[in-house]
Amino acid sequence: MTAENVNSSPLPFAGKRFSVLLGAAIILVTTTMPYLTLLNILLPVGIFVAGAVALHQTIMRFQVRLPYSEAFVLGSITGLVGGILSVALSFLLIRFINYTPGMESFLLMIDWMLDVAKGKPELQEQMRTLVEAKKLVLAPVELTFTDLLMNMVVFGSFYALIAGLGGSWAVLRLKRKARRS
Repeated sequence: MTAENVNSSPLPFAGKRFSVLLGAAIILVTTTMPYLTLLNILLPVGIFVAGAVALHQTIMRFQVRLPYSEAFVLGSITGLVGGILSVALSFLLIRFINYTPGMESFLLMIDWMLDVAKGKPELQEQMRTLVEAKKLVLAPVELTFTDLLMNMVVFGSFYALIAGLGGSWAVLRLKRKARRS
């Protein structure tokens, strides 16, 4: 009788690498491309979708069954790597070409809120706050290396959680689809 290793993953290393790279690429695109950053302004939809798509494509490509826990961990690693790469790219864009990713999306939201609030005197204080926020968005940004590292930790952790949930959701969706078939 041979002992079965219960801690081994059915997904080979190539599958894990594929999942992380695909998800990180989606996160990078949805957090740095103009107007695609709208996906992440109110809710981190782009990050959730990155985890879900990465796990879905990996499971379908490598034809493996993953438990929710492994999908969450793999999605979390995807989010962590994507968050670190996103912050690093944003840092470079700010530092060398003075472009802050997401700025145009944020300005679009502020302009929309100002348009909604026009002619409503009860919203004058909020309008003043929005105008100040717009000035802050347009102000030049100076980041240090410490800021870069702190942002990598904060955004990497946040993206890991959201992408992990997306990965678990992909497994849930595939299991439901398999039950119906």
